[in-house]
Amino acid sequence: MPVTDTARLYAEHPHLACIDEMWGTPQCREYISRLLNDTRGGERRGFDPDHASTIFQLLSEHDRQYPDLDEARGGAWWLAGLERRGDE
Repeated sequence: MPVTDTARLYAEHPHLACIDEMWGTPQCREYISRLLNDTRGGERRGFDPDHASTIFQLLSEHDRQYPDLDEARGGAWWLAGLERRGDE
């Protein structure tokens, strides 16, 4: 389960609570990533900034905990610098 506070996000978008059930799986990472990208040909409204930030925090947290699940990039590219600096 994520540590990121998802209470407001799940209250407004209850269907996203499935993230907790999928946590730690490749499907979870793919699902969160799809939420942050327009996969509807420009038809997606998008999330308000607070919810978008929470979703990005979830993706970042998931990638820190399970870096090997991002097979397309060989791990989370934005965490590479942190690992080199020892900030993780």
